[in-house]
Amino acid sequence: MVTLPVQQEHLFNRSLNTIKGVKLLFVEAELLFDVSCPDLDALKQQLENPFSIFVCGEFNAGKSSVLNRLSNDELAAVGILPTTNSIQPYYPEGFDGIVFIDSPGTNSIIERHQALTEDYLQHADIILFVTSVERPLTKSELDFLSLVSKIWVRKVIVIINKVDLITPQESEQIISHVKDGLRDVFTEVPPLFTVSTRTGKDIDTLRDFLLEFLVEAEKIRLKLQGPQNSLLVYLEQLEKKNYQAREKIIAEKTIFDRSLLRINERIEQYDLIFGVFREKIRDLFTNLIQQLHKVIQDNFAFISLLKKRIIREDDLLEEKVARAIKEVKLEQQMEDIVNEAASTLVKYREQIIREAREDLQVAATLSEDSFQVPELNSGKIDTTAISDNLKVASEKGLNNFLTLGTAAAATGIGGHVVATAALFDLSAFVLALMLTMFSFNAVPKQRDKATQQLDETLRELQNNYTDKLKQGLQQELVNSLKQFTDSLKPRLQEIDHKLAASNSLEDNLQSLRQEINDILKEVEQL
Repeated sequence: MVTLPVQQEHLFNRSLNTIKGVKLLFVEAELLFDVSCPDLDALKQQLENPFSIFVCGEFNAGKSSVLNRLSNDELAAVGILPTTNSIQPYYPEGFDGIVFIDSPGTNSIIERHQALTEDYLQHADIILFVTSVERPLTKSELDFLSLVSKIWVRKVIVIINKVDLITPQESEQIISHVKDGLRDVFTEVPPLFTVSTRTGKDIDTLRDFLLEFLVEAEKIRLKLQGPQNSLLVYLEQLEKKNYQAREKIIAEKTIFDRSLLRINERIEQYDLIFGVFREKIRDLFTNLIQQLHKVIQDNFAFISLLKKRIIREDDLLEEKVARAIKEVKLEQQMEDIVNEAASTLVKYREQIIREAREDLQVAATLSEDSFQVPELNSGKIDTTAISDNLKVASEKGLNNFLTLGTAAAATGIGGHVVATAALFDLSAFVLALMLTMFSFNAVPKQRDKATQQLDETLRELQNNYTDKLKQGLQQELVNSLKQFTDSLKPRLQEIDHKLAASNSLEDNLQSLRQEINDILKEVEQL
């Protein structure tokens, strides 16, 4: 491990902690999206290793020759084909323990050599990149340096070798070409040297620069800056992926929330849909009341004898009332209204589910994992609950009937529900209501009052039927849609959990980035 002055020891420890912190962030991120953790142990290794200069470049550029010239010794093998087949450390004299690493080469014809070079770059503190006048800064070299700049973020020194093969004028042109290429890659053009390893030209200049540049304080700065700069790159990559994942999560959540909101709005809007049937029931009872009024008016003279005739089988008033009710077709029309309302409800429910499924199909395409849009067990409306509601309406009407003092006539009249239509026997109810009410109010001056009471009782019965039918149908809609929305709850909870995890990851990432930037600022002041 490099020996740091006591006053820099805390920076070293903080640097190790940021490496651990980034590693934990990647563990968090793996639970949210597909991401591979970089080799962060290599950064830790770099902090603990002696200061190193990584000599790299394409094969036959003269990397090993540069190393030999700098050390004034034949440390590394040279040749026209890739000769270095592994990472080789060297300790040339006069460099105060700095380790030089000879690499197999970039863009190597041997794939393993290329991998070795790229893998070890993370361990380096400085990169000494060698190109040659024969192929000065090729596209593959620029691609490699771009990785160094964007991924590994290391200090780079560029060497143009074999200048003995060209004229000074050609050398100037090549230097200009190389600088232009470096400007496209780096924010600042790295230090650039031209040398000849064959003649030794300007090797001393390069050596002197390295010795002057790499004083102890600078080595400490570079040693600490390298890993932290790499961590910033990894955090940027992680932040970008987390942002993309969070945008998908938010989009999916928005679709789910909108779908559920629309379902609730559609349930509330059912009152408008039911308005058609409210009017039909009102018209039915209006027609009934009009028919009964006609019977009352046509039989006014006869009403005074009702009390006697009500017990006779051939009671003419009973026949006329029954005929009026029959003409209105009370039960049949109510049955038709209920059936039509139930059929309309089924279609309305299907429309709501179709809208929701279309939304959720979009959400399914955004999801990182598999998500199946739930099915709804659709079909005919279950009229059991509606039957119970209508029975309550009938019984309430019957109770009002009894309060008018007509209990005797109501004997035997129950709140039974017709099996097919879930309806109370309205005809029997109305017939008993008419006969009883007017048998006790046969005196002419009481007729108008009795008629008014009849109207009020029937209108109340109308309202009760309307309310109970609507409540029954709407409750059926709510219950069937609840089955659908309940099936979405696990997915919604998962989305909320992912969104919270993504936000937490972002918060931790920003906190760690701030710590890294603080370390780099303090390192600059060393």
